[in-house]
Amino acid sequence: MTIKRTHKSHQKKWLKKNSHLKILDLGCTHVNYWKEANHFADIVDYSNEFKEKNLKFTLLSPNKKLPFKDKEFDYVILSHVLEHVDDIQEFSKEIERISNAGYIELPTKLADNLTIGCDEEDIGHKWWLRFDDVDKKLEFVKKVDVLQKFISVGTLNKFQEYFEDSLIIQLYWENSIDLIKGKPIAFDKKINFSSLIRKYIGKKIRDNFARLRNFIK
Repeated sequence: MTIKRTHKSHQKKWLKKNSHLKILDLGCTHVNYWKEANHFADIVDYSNEFKEKNLKFTLLSPNKKLPFKDKEFDYVILSHVLEHVDDIQEFSKEIERISNAGYIELPTKLADNLTIGCDEEDIGHKWWLRFDDVDKKLEFVKKVDVLQKFISVGTLNKFQEYFEDSLIIQLYWENSIDLIKGKPIAFDKKINFSSLIRKYIGKKIRDNFARLRNFIK
């Protein structure tokens, strides 16, 4: 049983060399899907878009077992999917049932708390996930909002490459995802980002005035 950190560029390169494998991009969308995959699935019906590209697409039913046979796939891609599902443990077991290995990409707690648009009641983020590098396990807890969000997904993506380690978790798993439940996180009050900006600007102004006084003297 193995789960470890990786990088999607490494996984994509490996998949290109092993294109004979049966590869599923689950939660693919019709825009950011992995071209290295040869099977695609989502809870949104993108069948027409994939039909135009001569690609195999499966429409999924939310909160139901995946409509695939045991070990049907050699590799499953889960890019920003796990944080959305209601029963994360049962869903992970389903992924292990239909495949032997795969790639998982997740937002870090920081990214989740910065980004607007992750809180839709039905399809929004429900979990925080953290990879334990010591015990090699993926820990999940119920999501908690700490910051008042202020950055769109598009804006975050523009500078993600510069702060990748702080914003996304990239994992490769084989045989088992090794998912464990962490201790609940309690947080009483959200941090107001605009108040942090005001404090920052106020400090800058005070520092500048102090430097000006010293210069005049």
